[in-house]
Amino acid sequence: MIFDDIKYEISDFAHEKPLLLTIICIVVFLFIAGIIILMIQTSPQEKTVLPSQEPFTQDAPILIPDSPDIEKDYYPNRITENKWSQDEANKWFTYPEDETMKELEKANDSIINDITGAAP
Repeated sequence: MIFDDIKYEISDFAHEKPLLLTIICIVVFLFIAGIIILMIQTSPQEKTVLPSQEPFTQDAPILIPDSPDIEKDYYPNRITENKWSQDEANKWFTYPEDETMKELEKANDSIINDITGAAP
């Protein structure tokens, strides 16, 4: 019974003064939002502890994380050689075919003719 009376009074107040009810709702919302923000701002924050930093050296081993994308036999090298060995050159360098070289020469000649064609 008491809840029905309260419900009726609120409904009656909402129909008689909707602007005042809207203002009251906004004030209550802002008050609750302010309390929540104040609680968040004043709560103690955990300080993050950074691990000790080690100076970087070029010879330090690389720590490769375990993942399915990285093969286990793959080890990156930080120190590069100044010159390829003959075995590496034979493994990685392939000489272009004559037909490919002729096509490249024609393409380059075409570009040169386009550039110098309008020259006096």
